[in-house]
Amino acid sequence: MNRGIYGLPLAGGTPDRERRVIQLKVFSETANQTAGDNKLIFAISEDLNGFQLVSAEAFVTTISTAGLVTVQIRNVTSTFDMLLTLITIDVGEFTSYTADTRSDVNYSNNTVATGDRIAIDLDVPGIPRRRPVLFIV
Repeated sequence: MNRGIYGLPLAGGTPDRERRVIQLKVFSETANQTAGDNKLIFAISEDLNGFQLVSAEAFVTTISTAGLVTVQIRNVTSTFDMLLTLITIDVGEFTSYTADTRSDVNYSNNTVATGDRIAIDLDVPGIPRRRPVLFIV
């Protein structure tokens, strides 16, 4: 099992492919966060066809004082969640790297294809809600 350490690396489906890390900023600096699906949707490019999600992490620039920031990554095209255990950022923390419960990839549904639409869903925004949240994917 190829586990990524930083970000949401997509490990190549074949041995000759490189490992990739994609970093996405989901919210603007002044956005009020609310829970919900499709906070960001991006498409898989041709060069990532057949790659696999192997890990996912997130960070915030302002800590939550109440509420566990909780995030799902979803393949909109194939209609499945890509994480079995969602990304969480504990109260008082800046990153998911230090979370009490770490995210876990759904290895049955982690392969992407050209044109797949991938969504970032914010299940719990945490409090305060007015701060940028950046997800490393």
